[in-house]
Amino acid sequence: MEKALDDITVLDLGQVIAMPYCTMLLADLGARVIKVESRAQARERLSLGIKRVRDGVEERVPVHQYRERNKQAITLDLKSPRGVELFKELVRRADVVAENFSVGTMDRLGLGYDTLKQINPRLIYASVTAFGQYGPYAHWRGYDILAQAISGYMSITGFPDQPPTRSGQSISDYYAGMLCAFSIVSALHFRQRTGKGQHIDMALLDGLVTALDNLGERYTVGGEILTRKGNISFAGSSSGVYATTDGYVAIAAGSSDLVWRRFCQIIGKPELAEDPKFATTAARRTNQAETAAIIQGWTDGRTKARVVNTLAEGGVPAAPVNNVAEMVADPQIQAREMFVELEHPVYGPVKITGTPLKLSETPGRVERLAPMPGEHNEAVFVGMLGYTKEDLGRWQNEGVV
Repeated sequence: MEKALDDITVLDLGQVIAMPYCTMLLADLGARVIKVESRAQARERLSLGIKRVRDGVEERVPVHQYRERNKQAITLDLKSPRGVELFKELVRRADVVAENFSVGTMDRLGLGYDTLKQINPRLIYASVTAFGQYGPYAHWRGYDILAQAISGYMSITGFPDQPPTRSGQSISDYYAGMLCAFSIVSALHFRQRTGKGQHIDMALLDGLVTALDNLGERYTVGGEILTRKGNISFAGSSSGVYATTDGYVAIAAGSSDLVWRRFCQIIGKPELAEDPKFATTAARRTNQAETAAIIQGWTDGRTKARVVNTLAEGGVPAAPVNNVAEMVADPQIQAREMFVELEHPVYGPVKITGTPLKLSETPGRVERLAPMPGEHNEAVFVGMLGYTKEDLGRWQNEGVV
């Protein structure tokens, strides 16, 4: 089966989350992604391996890093003149350079966009930073939690009587990674039409602002400043999380008046669908606490499975609140192959996150676990650039690769 991006070569300088996730999506779709890292960066990546016990022996498993799957890996010292020259040779053969260093770092290395586009005018050069390439915060060191703070995301996350709360994972990194991958594919399409490369300037902060639904407009247009509401929807009145005998369930019983009527029938209280206090979305919003009490009164004494199955069969949106172990075992997760097990020659079977990219003709694939540092030095420097094994050995002795 063909792969959507199997004619694209990406030089991936990404670290940590945002850019590695971006290039993972491209690699899942068949792009040749070459991870470029220094020996020090490679050692740090290996140190992040997850601990496990296999056959009675404790080990770290660095190949679990799903954001590096399907990629090739080379080591290269970009602070050395020879390393810079070798990288430039790769740029001549590449379609995309992807990096998420602090603003100005690539320029200081002599590898900024203005320099590399002279070598390859068709180059797509993608940069992800916390705050973008310009603006008063551009040169700040930034991480996901800062983007969540500045964007207002933390101000709407959590419960009203608690402090602003960070999302459970680095959500701005993943938004930026997805938006950057989309931008790269868009730039490649534009290049196909015009022959022109370009620079992509992606910011964690920008991506998160666009993910606030219409809360920004509710202020800029209506003057309303929304704040934390816990598990209650800003727009609705009875979407929330409710306790059961063995955990919690998420229920959207009042997402529409039709769904509310279904819910009332299921719980044996059809009269609530006609009660003026609950008959409309606006009424349920006004009487939110009473609405929630009705739903909670029904879930009390029932198991998660019973609540979810009863509501789902009756056309009312509901789902179990899973922990991670329950999520991995969830039949829908398994049906969608969102966890796949691959065999590694050193670490044996390793199960990692699958691909969400389900295309009918060119689906995303998970074919290889994360590479070991420098695993593809020979394939790239000898096979791709045409140097000899002796050259490679010399550069290794000199610390260039």
